Amino acid sequence: MGWREVKRAVLHINSVVLIVAIIGLGVAFSLLSRHFLTLTNLRVILETMSILTILSLGVHSLLVAGEIDISFAAVLGLSAVVAALVSSGNTNTFLLILSGLAAAVAVGLANGFFVVNMGIPSFLVTLASMAGVNGLVLLLSNYRSVLLSDDLFPEIFYGRPFWQVPTAVFWMVGLIIVTGIVLRYTRFGRWVYATGGNNRVALLMGIPTKRVRYALFVASSFLAGIAGFIVASRSLSARPLIGDAYLMPAIAAPILGGALLTGGRGSVIRTTLGALVLTIITNGANLLGLEPAYQNIFMAIILIGSLSTQGGRDLIRRLLAHAVARRTKGAP
Repeated sequence: MGWREVKRAVLHINSVVLIVAIIGLGVAFSLLSRHFLTLTNLRVILETMSILTILSLGVHSLLVAGEIDISFAAVLGLSAVVAALVSSGNTNTFLLILSGLAAAVAVGLANGFFVVNMGIPSFLVTLASMAGVNGLVLLLSNYRSVLLSDDLFPEIFYGRPFWQVPTAVFWMVGLIIVTGIVLRYTRFGRWVYATGGNNRVALLMGIPTKRVRYALFVASSFLAGIAGFIVASRSLSARPLIGDAYLMPAIAAPILGGALLTGGRGSVIRTTLGALVLTIITNGANLLGLEPAYQNIFMAIILIGSLSTQGGRDLIRRLLAHAVARRTKGAP
């Protein structure tokens, strides 16, 4: 991404609000807990944020195209469990990675087929695939954690080669850059925004909207697969339903960044900021000893508040446009 694009995204009103929220939360939690601003905790925030951000990138891309995927949490668990099971056979690391990604991509292909070719709404398709994949994961894992029996695999996805920062953070940064470049500076990225902005007009312009949506479902599952590898590498095991905790935050992050459920709008930078806000809230709540139930409540309030803000902003925009149109019509 170019500097001009980064500057424009940072100065956007959503970005300003998110940056203020990050600063405010940082100050509040640093006053409430002396452990918040320690180097160890900041490293923990980056580590936790990496998984959430990678998942959010897939959700963000589909939202821009006017679609949604809620099966990514189950796909995360599937890729982790498949990789762990394959590792028990003493196979090489490349085959282990390939097997996990193949399982994840297969779900993306199935989602794309039923949404694009069969015309079923993406929410319903991915809801069904989430339930089916979770059931498959339970059967594959025999309802228990599967140990990861490979030494190189954790080093690739959660090693600490530089300054004790895990490779998961470098995966996150790399995928942010790649996603941002693809969506903003390539023809495919322009197709994604056009598809979400107005699918019928995009078709009339000759844009292959079906292929665009198909590719995005596959990309979302691929990113979920990478996130699953990171989670498995962090705990050196894969357990069923391991991705459920990321379901709501990964959907909330792009929406906090200004992505619309109707498509056509969104920013990778603002999605990343949204993921950071949610990670800080979760981290601070853990430091204060709050139960997970309170974290879920906070997450729901933030998500509803963000959606309400978007709805109010769009209503004001429509009212202003209507007022201008009436004044123009009544002018001599």
